Amino acid sequence: MRRISIAAAAVLACLILIGSSFAETRISRGAIPIIDNVKLSQVAGPIEYPWGIALLPDGTLVITQRNGKIRTIKESDLSDPIAFPVQVYFEGQGGLLDVAASPNFASDNLLYFSYSIGNTQSNRLAIGRGKWKNGNLADFEEIFKAAQGKTNDRHFGSRFGFLADGTLLATIGDGGNPPQDFLDIFAREQGQNLQTHFGSVIRIQPDGSVPDDNPFIQTKGALPEIWSFGHRNPQGLAIDPGTQQVWSNEHGPAAGDELNQLRKGGNFGWPRVTFGRDYRDGSNIAFKIADPEFVSPILAWIDTHAPGGLTIYTGKAFPQWRGYLLSAGLVTHDLRVIDPEGDALTGEQRIVVGERVRDSEVGADGTLYILTDGPQGKLLRVDPN
Repeated sequence: MRRISIAAAAVLACLILIGSSFAETRISRGAIPIIDNVKLSQVAGPIEYPWGIALLPDGTLVITQRNGKIRTIKESDLSDPIAFPVQVYFEGQGGLLDVAASPNFASDNLLYFSYSIGNTQSNRLAIGRGKWKNGNLADFEEIFKAAQGKTNDRHFGSRFGFLADGTLLATIGDGGNPPQDFLDIFAREQGQNLQTHFGSVIRIQPDGSVPDDNPFIQTKGALPEIWSFGHRNPQGLAIDPGTQQVWSNEHGPAAGDELNQLRKGGNFGWPRVTFGRDYRDGSNIAFKIADPEFVSPILAWIDTHAPGGLTIYTGKAFPQWRGYLLSAGLVTHDLRVIDPEGDALTGEQRIVVGERVRDSEVGADGTLYILTDGPQGKLLRVDPN
């Protein structure tokens, strides 16, 4: 604990020195105000290692389990496990991960899934889609897989978001913490390498093909799917339905988690700039927290948050939160309610859950649901108290 405190103090000292170059970044540390006028109730569970959650037009919630099973919930009725048609690599942070319904689900019935494939010697992120018919997945096809495999079970990223033009964004982690390596250097260095998918957000067409207006499609040697890069392990992605602003939350190293406002072609700096330190010994990873060459985070959690899923609140139950960001807290055991235009004192609150929070979703009735993580995961409903 002392090491983290020293690291936080060093970061704050750097903030004073760097001045205006990080002016857009809001620092989150210390006690976060608790939202106490809500009540939580269990809707369904146990659900083994749940990861992703998607709402279908008929009000059904589709939930993925990392062990390669799918569950559905409708009117509090939890289905039996449904087998995913691909053998996933279920180790560490890997397995069956995110799920998203096609923007045209009412007509095409397509569900999109991210999942890890391979084995201990070589594994990677893949994306596939299939038709959802009568509670089963049919005509499944793989539409993307990361260009290179890795030798550890960490940092898959894996969150989805559909843009207004129908293209799909997906996050991919940097390949893992040291001593994990790739091409004879630390895997994290791939965040700056456009010749790998590691540490990037990709953009593809619904069938997996590459849009012809992707930012690096004319860059020699660059992988054409890359939309932004310089990321560590972004496990949350949300697109504002009104403004189409893309948001992502990202696991940093020790004491360096981030909330980023993504942009096409942006370089978000990992590992050249970071607010965090090395997990192993508290040493510097980079000697800068900001640089004009890179896009700075909107918010940096100096006290570890370990963000899971990210949601834009659009419901009716809490009208005061409309347009706010909901960031799942795996280490903090809470759901952060973030005003994207707020300041360090008023822009962040927390709903205490008391368990690892993996994701959240706004239901068909306008209420808020929380998905907790672990072998005995649960779906919780949040109501005004």
